[in-house]
Amino acid sequence: MNDMPTYRADIDVANDNQKRRKRNIALIILSALVLIATFGYFQTRYYLMEGLPDLPDKSTMWEMNLEPNLTLLDKNGQVIGHRGPHLGQPMKLVDMPNYVADAFLAIEDERFYEHQGIDNRAILRAMFANTKSGNKGQGGSTLTQQLVKNMVLTPEKTYRRKFQEMWLAREMEQRLSKHEILELYLNRIPLGPRIFGVEAASNKYYGKSARDITLSEAALLASLPKAPSRYDPTSNYDGALNRSQLVLSRMAANNMISPKERNKAENTPPEIAGNADPIISSNQIGHVFDLIAEQAQGLVGSKHKDLIIKTTIDIELQKIAHASVVKVLDRNKKSKKVTEGSLVSIENQSGAIRALIGGRDYNASKFNRAAQAKRQPGSSFKSFVYAAALEDGFTPGTIRIDQPTEIAGWAPENYTKRYRGPMSIREALKLSINTIAAQIGAEIGPSRVAALATRFGITTNLRPEYSISLGSSEVTLLDLTGAYTVFANEGQKFTPYFIESVSNTAKVPLYTRRETSPGRVYAVPYARQMTSILRDVIDSGTGHGAQLGSRQAAGKTGTSQDYRDAWFIGFTANYTTGVWLGNDDNSPMRKITGGLLPVDAWKDFMSKAHKGLTNKPLSAPDPFVNDPQIINQIAFYDGLAEAFKAERDIASGANSGGGSTITAGR
Repeated sequence: MNDMPTYRADIDVANDNQKRRKRNIALIILSALVLIATFGYFQTRYYLMEGLPDLPDKSTMWEMNLEPNLTLLDKNGQVIGHRGPHLGQPMKLVDMPNYVADAFLAIEDERFYEHQGIDNRAILRAMFANTKSGNKGQGGSTLTQQLVKNMVLTPEKTYRRKFQEMWLAREMEQRLSKHEILELYLNRIPLGPRIFGVEAASNKYYGKSARDITLSEAALLASLPKAPSRYDPTSNYDGALNRSQLVLSRMAANNMISPKERNKAENTPPEIAGNADPIISSNQIGHVFDLIAEQAQGLVGSKHKDLIIKTTIDIELQKIAHASVVKVLDRNKKSKKVTEGSLVSIENQSGAIRALIGGRDYNASKFNRAAQAKRQPGSSFKSFVYAAALEDGFTPGTIRIDQPTEIAGWAPENYTKRYRGPMSIREALKLSINTIAAQIGAEIGPSRVAALATRFGITTNLRPEYSISLGSSEVTLLDLTGAYTVFANEGQKFTPYFIESVSNTAKVPLYTRRETSPGRVYAVPYARQMTSILRDVIDSGTGHGAQLGSRQAAGKTGTSQDYRDAWFIGFTANYTTGVWLGNDDNSPMRKITGGLLPVDAWKDFMSKAHKGLTNKPLSAPDPFVNDPQIINQIAFYDGLAEAFKAERDIASGANSGGGSTITAGR
């Protein structure tokens, strides 16, 4: 009997051991499950979160996931050029009729104001419908999810991408208000091939702003996000229209519109606008676009991809300028062997470039002959020689002798290879006498001529050689035209410019040009004297074919060696305009001088550019002369000038007897 307690104790111990083993096994299994669950959680989290991008800040969201986009505006703010996807100008909700936003909400996210980025009810409804139908015909994405997908994520259809879309949608709802999200959505949602946002789509499909679209037009736009390519109204109008009826139905069901409004919209289907011609063709504006795009990136940096650039371009003057150059080239391409031309026109009182033509056809050649081509300016450079001479103590009446001249082994000749003897420098510039320009350049020194031209705005490397007096150093037309504005502005320099302002697609200003006062680079009396002399060039000298009737104009012709370049740079009180004609391969033209075809293009442009403008005089009063000897001398040289013009008319083949008034000139 004494063994019973011991036996029972052994049984109890055995039972405890068994329980302990079971408990340990359970703990091991539980620990293993926890480890597996933890590992699975972190693996799943790693998988789902891998590559998750950061949600950008609010301002950056307007530029995310888009190709570079540049929009050019003219001086009045109208679009004159576009490259990249079509975005349209950003629209505020208050800028559009209420039914525009309502249409998208009704078909894409009718519970938009009730969820926090994810609509669980819509997801369950979509899962049930897809399971029942056996396909993925319905989606449960909210408007916020669509925005995240289009702006931040890749288009791949995976569970990871869907999870990241939902995660970022929640984050976006915490950062932005519903109002901001809806506004961003309406400006960024794809609505056609390379078309983003309601403003761009409205302009594309209806030819008008989203401010002005009707209910039926808004419903059709709202039908596009589901499949922008499939429902593109330009290729599948019936499909888009049918879906727009569903949009109207959903709007009515959500009390966004009345039954009467719905019936009216259904009975007045939208009309798709034809492919409207652009305001200006690419071959007319392309060279300007390239130049301005490069300058804009320099002003704001390359990190900004989407830019709206307001320029100084006057669209009507740009068209006139292109037509003027092309007309002259078309008429003379074969007979005169001239194939290319360029034109620059600058507003004197501001330095704003109102027109720039870099070639006859941008689509045929992207090379910009106005800003990139460096060519010899010939006698059009003489103005800087005489301007430097006035600073050195010369006067318009200073006499030099037109005679065979040799300077350090260099023997410049006149265009006619004839010499006139004593002549005032006024007459020498008016008639473009080479020998006297060379003499004066040598007297004051080539380096002083180069320094003055640089001070006036020439940016190319000017070689301080004696031949610089006859335009041997290459310049661009843009530089040369800008330098001539110094004469028109009584010695003040406005740096020519293209860009007024730059903003991004959210209309955030990135650059605004500051109004600056012009710099004084030349004395007023000298500038007026030079303008007076350059008036003579047009009134009775080598550029007399450029006369604009009663409107005062001044300028200078130029022709490089062997007729490879022909120039005319002239100005009125309003504009300074330069024209260059020649050939890209530097081959000679057939005796085309600055006083011939360039003058024709210049006059054609300037005559039209000044229509409706007040006739303002130049700042160059006629010289007062009371010395009888000087009066007789001027009369003598005027007679020589007329004879000289007649000779040049004959040499150039122009009719000097009452027909053409064009005079060949260097």
